[in-house]
Amino acid sequence: MPSTYIDLCNQVLRRINEVEIVSGDFLTVRGVHALVKDAVQSAVARINQSEYEWPFNASEHTQSLTIGQTEYTWPTNYKVADWNTFQIQSNSSQGVTYKTLKAIERDLWYSNFRDDDYDAGSTGRNVPDFVFPSHGNGFGVTPSPDKAYSVRFRYYLNYTELTNATDVTRIPEAFDNVLVDGAMYFLYMFKDNIQAAQAAYLSFETGVKNLQSIYINSYESIRDTRIAF
Repeated sequence: MPSTYIDLCNQVLRRINEVEIVSGDFLTVRGVHALVKDAVQSAVARINQSEYEWPFNASEHTQSLTIGQTEYTWPTNYKVADWNTFQIQSNSSQGVTYKTLKAIERDLWYSNFRDDDYDAGSTGRNVPDFVFPSHGNGFGVTPSPDKAYSVRFRYYLNYTELTNATDVTRIPEAFDNVLVDGAMYFLYMFKDNIQAAQAAYLSFETGVKNLQSIYINSYESIRDTRIAF
C-alpha cells in the first residue's frame, strides 16, 4: 500500500534532522514543516507527470449513455484513455451483447457521421460502432445511441493534490526513496541551496528512470508499424 502524506513528510524531516510532524498538527504546520509538505507535493507531481501510463494510476470507468447524445465528459482526475478498451456492455433487456468500439479520428466523425447523428436528435440512431475524441474534455460515440447503453473503458488517472495526513499517493511504498529524493531536491531549491539540490536531483532522476524501466519500458514483443509501398 502507498505511504501516507504524513509518513513521506516525516521521512524527509528525518533526512534533514528536523522534528517530525504530529498528525494532529498536520494541517496547520508552518515554517520548515510546511516547506516539506510542498516539497513532497512537488515530487509526487513530477513523477506522475513524467509518464502518461503509470500502471499504479490505471483505472476503469462505466459511462451510461443517454439516448440521442453523442458526446460525454471524462471522469474525475482523467489523464489519458486507452482507446482500444471502449466496449458496449452486454444487456439482455436492451438486446445488446458485448461490443468493442473502434477508435476513429474526430475529423472522420465530422465528415461522415455527425450530420446523421444530429438529424436523429433525441431518438438516436443505433448501437454505437465507433468512439472518438470529443472537441474538449471528453469522448464521443457514433452512431448516436438509441438506448441507454453502458460503455466501459480503461484510462489512467492524473495525480491528485495531497491534503490530509492520511492521503496516499498511489505510488508503491517500495519507491518511497524516490519520492523522498525528489522532495529533497525541491526542498533545497526552495532554500536556494543549489549544490545540494543538484546532488538530490541526480538521485531523483535515477530513481524515476528505474521506475520507468520497471513499469514502462518492458516489452514482450514489438510490432512493426512500417507501411510497405
